[in-house]
Amino acid sequence: MAPTDADAAKSLQATLMAGHLGYLTDDQTVMLKKMWSRLFELFEQSGDPNSRPPSPKPTEQPKSSGGFFGFGKKEAEPQGDLFTHAATDPRWMSEPLEVAMPLIPGPELCSTFWNMVATDNPDAVVLRFLRARKWDLDAAYNMLANTLRWRLAMRVDAIVSLGETGLRDELEKIKPGMGDSFIWNLNSGKAYLGGPDKDNRGVCFINARFHHKEDQAPEVVKLMTLYVMESSRLVVAQPMETACIVFNLDGFALNNMDFDFVKFLLSCLEAYYPETLGQCIIHKAPWVFSTVWNLITPLLDPVVATKIHFTKNLEELSQYVPESSLPSIISGDESKMTKDEKLKVDAPKAGSMVPPQTAAVQNYTHMIREYISESKEWVKTDKPADDASEGGRLALARRYRIARINADSDLRGVSTWQLKGLFTIKDGRLIIDFGSDSWVPVDITDRV
Repeated sequence: MAPTDADAAKSLQATLMAGHLGYLTDDQTVMLKKMWSRLFELFEQSGDPNSRPPSPKPTEQPKSSGGFFGFGKKEAEPQGDLFTHAATDPRWMSEPLEVAMPLIPGPELCSTFWNMVATDNPDAVVLRFLRARKWDLDAAYNMLANTLRWRLAMRVDAIVSLGETGLRDELEKIKPGMGDSFIWNLNSGKAYLGGPDKDNRGVCFINARFHHKEDQAPEVVKLMTLYVMESSRLVVAQPMETACIVFNLDGFALNNMDFDFVKFLLSCLEAYYPETLGQCIIHKAPWVFSTVWNLITPLLDPVVATKIHFTKNLEELSQYVPESSLPSIISGDESKMTKDEKLKVDAPKAGSMVPPQTAAVQNYTHMIREYISESKEWVKTDKPADDASEGGRLALARRYRIARINADSDLRGVSTWQLKGLFTIKDGRLIIDFGSDSWVPVDITDRV
């Protein structure tokens, strides 16, 4: 009997979802359990009690770089970042992984791991590293361990907990003008969040023509990149784990090129946020971009490269992102601005690097301990990762997710996108509202 269209669709779905929850083989489930076992050992290590952050030292900002669209030599090199890498032992990143990891206290690694998971399904997060390393256990574990030490060094958890206003305040303390530069970049129109694309992903629209490398310190660009990436992960829910990026190159000139930003973004997507990019659209690239593209292409991971598409006009772009989801700067229709583009809100309340010990936070902390305890028992069994029964693994993930969502406002500084209503948490429910035509607000609380 010939296969039906429905059979073909199911086969394609299974191929696309291979290695994801709900589609794991027995061997893949075993690998997942082994990864958890190794993580539990890592989280219990003592670390080096002599590890210390670097001593503060004065830093000069580089002068205008000039050169060939950002590739020329700078007249003065900065002595180092001021916020990132300032709170951890430099050896945690400078030493090879096998030397550095034993230096880091296990509780700090455990804390940043759960901050990385945030509202996601913990198993789904671990599986992304296994898929990224093609189920090579050692390679996947090293990739995840390297991500954890990088998150600590980059102070990603502090970026999230402070929020944009809190981070602005901290940066101003370090160097007057740096915090204002961060906020200016966030509000400059360089990046809008919205969606959905044709696969219901959230979308980050990057408008390159507003960016000039010399307008801000390189660290500000890194901080903005991390803040946008961490904030946008809040809209991701199972079974869609990925996001879409649209680079709008309409009006792009060589003075808009920032090769350091491109390298940093690629390193984030390939090394520290694996399997989170669903597709990347490069829209209206002018002929001068071909020279730039020839320099970028060798840097691309083959997997990332397959997700990149070029579009020349709205008709081609709408094959990937509906016109109703496009900001007016791309669509050209100023009467149909997206929610992020249109709404203006006051500055959010500053967050704190030390979260308040509210009942929700205490419950979330307890839930982490419960998840770890039950997982330590689960790895000894032959039970699957996608057991949807009342006492199964997915029910545990759902309890964890709900506990994190309830505590999120205490653990995450308020963002402009939350004030605009793109994603809100009300009465313990996480609601996504992109605000585009025909979009209906969606409750994604229970999606694990």
